[in-house]
Amino acid sequence: MARLTVMARLSRSDRYDGLSRRRVSRRALLAASARAGVGAAGLALVGCGEDEPTAEPEPEPVEQQAEALAQASEQSQQSELEQTQEQVERVTPTEPVRGGILRVWFPVERHDRWDPHRSRYRTTQALHSVMYNRLLRPLSVATGELEPDLCSLPELPDESTYVFTVTPGAAFWSQSPADGRAFTAEDIRWNIERQQAAVDAEGAPDPHFFRQGAYERTAAIDVRGNDSITLSTAGPDATYLGSVHAAPFAWMTSPEAAEAWGDEWRDNAFNVEFNSGTGPYVPISFDGRELLLRRSDNWWRTNDAWPDGIVFGGGGEGSLVGTYSLRQVDFVDHPVPNEVVQALRNERPDDLIYELPIAAPVQLLTPHAEGSDSPLGDPRMVRALGLAVDRTRLVERLYVGEGRASGPLPAYLEGWSLPQDRLAEFPGYRAVRDADLEEIQQLVSAAGGVSGSGPIPFVTADLFEGFFAGSGEAVRAMLSDATGLEAELDYLPLPDALGRIAGGDRFLFLTWGDTPLTADPSDSWRSVLHSNGDRNWGGAPDPEIDALIDQMGVTFDLDARRNLAHQVQERLLSGEAPQWMVNLINGIQLGIAQPYVHFDPRVREFAWSWNRLADSWLDTGHEEYVSERALPEAEADEQAESESSAE
Repeated sequence: MARLTVMARLSRSDRYDGLSRRRVSRRALLAASARAGVGAAGLALVGCGEDEPTAEPEPEPVEQQAEALAQASEQSQQSELEQTQEQVERVTPTEPVRGGILRVWFPVERHDRWDPHRSRYRTTQALHSVMYNRLLRPLSVATGELEPDLCSLPELPDESTYVFTVTPGAAFWSQSPADGRAFTAEDIRWNIERQQAAVDAEGAPDPHFFRQGAYERTAAIDVRGNDSITLSTAGPDATYLGSVHAAPFAWMTSPEAAEAWGDEWRDNAFNVEFNSGTGPYVPISFDGRELLLRRSDNWWRTNDAWPDGIVFGGGGEGSLVGTYSLRQVDFVDHPVPNEVVQALRNERPDDLIYELPIAAPVQLLTPHAEGSDSPLGDPRMVRALGLAVDRTRLVERLYVGEGRASGPLPAYLEGWSLPQDRLAEFPGYRAVRDADLEEIQQLVSAAGGVSGSGPIPFVTADLFEGFFAGSGEAVRAMLSDATGLEAELDYLPLPDALGRIAGGDRFLFLTWGDTPLTADPSDSWRSVLHSNGDRNWGGAPDPEIDALIDQMGVTFDLDARRNLAHQVQERLLSGEAPQWMVNLINGIQLGIAQPYVHFDPRVREFAWSWNRLADSWLDTGHEEYVSERALPEAEADEQAESESSAE
């Protein structure tokens, strides 16, 4: 659904381009008339003589009149020609064109570290995504389909063996420390083993290698020449490729970088030279507020990396209306509040407006306190509380209507999530709220009613409350009104609350959920739903859920695995299995882009798809594109040339 929405919005952009061209033509006509002198003279004559009389001009000879008419005709033809040429120059290209500097409003100050194996923040992932490559990458992040990147899609001789072939021509940047050398199978081995070892430069364990567990799923490595490597798993592992080698942080870097920079690579977050990639863009400078990149002169693919450079930054939200209107940034979306985007839309109503899903869902954790006297000790009461939140009202309350109810998987994970019409058949998602309220009362009565029940501890993450003031009280009222149970509201930092739940405390918790790392939920469900999961803090395991998740882990057919995912969701939503992590809603982030920006639609489909910025392009011939843009290196060269000429 998200991808179709974006494509529809891009079609709307084409209409905006047409409006812009019509405005240009009118201005061009006036400019051409002024150059010819005919229009200006005519206007001057019309403006003369009503307040005071003017002398009648002497009639010109016929020869002079004919010459004047010929000149006027020639000037008119010339102006029409100039107008036509100007129109031709400004026609939007039908195919991507190379050139221009793409300026991205982005909070680069939220970056953590440049070491691609020890970075964790989503901001850094987005910045790295145009500097680094993975072995494979998502063809569509929303669907989970994969495509080649540094390697071709692997051969699978059996269900635990993967034979990768390096893409011909793949190479590191031409600068130090890798100096433009070819990317090889040995580099793959080194990157995997570095993640598995997870040690610092002195050989001590380093917890900043956050993906050690994922890379430990590689049981054996066999390098066969520069271009071929065979990776093996301990047994059938259907999610190995997507969750390890095409995952958001699965970047490949050079051994030379680790040797040259050691732990400074981890600890120095500002030196942009601490990057050694194979990607389309090379960093030039980073001051904590702005990151500048230029197109790599050693880029080994020819069908993308259209802009000459990319600038990430743009200042604070308070200055956005001004900087966007002056075209100092090309598009604005996450994490800017929708109210700011709406203000920009009021200033620039003809620009491209688009929607993208906010990846992290609003979530209510309802852990089961088995054997306790608390209402949370009865799974029926826990389910009643999960149904008590009015999702439609919550969308309006938190996102001013820009969002939708979320099932166990958000709707934007196409093929994996249940279709919206199917989701609407289940309690909590039905159009008629009365049916939900009736079922809630049945569950409460079956659990023994509310008589004698003490208040339920209800916690809201302090960061969540800070972002959505009053949200905790709004949800507390929904819980009490629907079930008759009292809820005592408190606020805790997110890490503290999760730590207490992990330690055995039982309370309702309102917060943001995790951003899915892949469309395929198999690995996350194995962690939070399976009875053996390391994050299954909800109690009351379900053998059928366990069996479905186990089957997903060894089912290589993508459609069959999606079908199993549907069965898991239906079992949770029907109440046949306990659901303690309840996704309530997903917000919709509004965005706005200048009319000369042409996105690859996949940029907007999911949280981890910013590598598609390289597939996006700029119409640098558009009237509103600021043609004077240049990266610092280019500006320095021009200044040097100017000074040399002056001498």
